[in-house]
Amino acid sequence: MLKQVLPVLILCMFFYTAHAQTKTAAYYYKSGIQLKDSNKVPEAIAAFNKAVSLNRNFDAAYFELGNLYLKPGTVNNSILLYSKTLAINTKFVGALQALGKIYRDFKQNLDSALYFYDAAAKLDSTNKEIFYSLAWVHNARKEYDLAIPYAVKALDIDNTYRPAYGELGHAFNASKQYKEAIEQFQKNLAISVVDVAYLYSGYCYTELNDKEGAIKQYEGLKKINEKMAQALKRKIDSMQ
Repeated sequence: MLKQVLPVLILCMFFYTAHAQTKTAAYYYKSGIQLKDSNKVPEAIAAFNKAVSLNRNFDAAYFELGNLYLKPGTVNNSILLYSKTLAINTKFVGALQALGKIYRDFKQNLDSALYFYDAAAKLDSTNKEIFYSLAWVHNARKEYDLAIPYAVKALDIDNTYRPAYGELGHAFNASKQYKEAIEQFQKNLAISVVDVAYLYSGYCYTELNDKEGAIKQYEGLKKINEKMAQALKRKIDSMQ
């Protein structure tokens, strides 16, 4: 009986070993993506870690790990993982963009954010989010003239991209180009009714001493944000 069973056991062990060997780094990476998409974060992390243990040069797996750690408390892990990604592939745009986001939103280091976003933009001229982010950073640095062309570039890529209209309007407003700012805020409102677009276009009208235009923005704003509307109303009431 044992003589009959033993060959079957050996055959089963052979097929098991062969199946295990097919689980390559790519297999674990694909599994990690599926687990991440199912919001199974610990399991996804384990799968991506297995992928990089099998392939130390798996840039995309390091990048995905960085994304999973991208939150307060573990953001330093993301920096290390994105840096590993770039050490393997210096042209990995996603990692450059992600580092820009970290230094913009988590570390509040605008010089570093600008460095990484600029490097990403040089590699990908079709990514609206990168150019919007460059406009955002320049606005935060009060470099409004530098922000404008980046916001324009984002809108050249996608003329329905609402955040870019906001940054462009802010840059025009802050640099006292009020008519241009109003134009961008109105384009913003044509795409999506946003309270800040009403508020700042109203402020621009007051700067142009156009009370009628400011009141029109106030009436629109009052319907969606009473608190902001009152702030605009005070500005209108102070007009001569």
